[in-house]
Amino acid sequence: MTVHTTVKLTYVVTWREISDGLKIQMRHSPVGRWGYRAWWGLIAVLGLVSAVNLLTRGVGAAGLEAWKYVLTLFLLLVAIRWLTALALLAYARHLGEHRVTVDADGISTLSARHTNQTNWGFYGRGVEGRRVFVLLTPDIWGTGVLILPKRGLGDPQDSEQLRSLITKHLAAA
Repeated sequence: MTVHTTVKLTYVVTWREISDGLKIQMRHSPVGRWGYRAWWGLIAVLGLVSAVNLLTRGVGAAGLEAWKYVLTLFLLLVAIRWLTALALLAYARHLGEHRVTVDADGISTLSARHTNQTNWGFYGRGVEGRRVFVLLTPDIWGTGVLILPKRGLGDPQDSEQLRSLITKHLAAA
């Protein structure tokens, strides 16, 4: 791989890409991982209590009310991510078409209403999803997120070059 590799992306953001990026952010930030563990722990405890209740008291006292609350909470969590993605989509669409350049110096983003240059030191890690590359800041919330859609790449081999740039520069950070 050459030292002066440059990868260019051109895209208009979609809701699905933002939603995927937010899902990756939650799974790879410390707070998001803690939240997933707490969620699955709650499900396990509720399942155990329901099973014990079912075995000791019978079918009529299975405690289905608690499961309704868990289902409602789950639907709210999903809805919050979807609504957040919709809000971010409105902002991204306001910016227009994104033209992103990724090279050894960092990431340059140019749109009709916004220009930004970010150095590699800003991000702590990169995660690749099926549709997107996601760069996250190293803070506990993973607040700084950059979502780079794979469909914005001009060439299929650009995906490998982008992966190589992210790996090289974030490993050094």
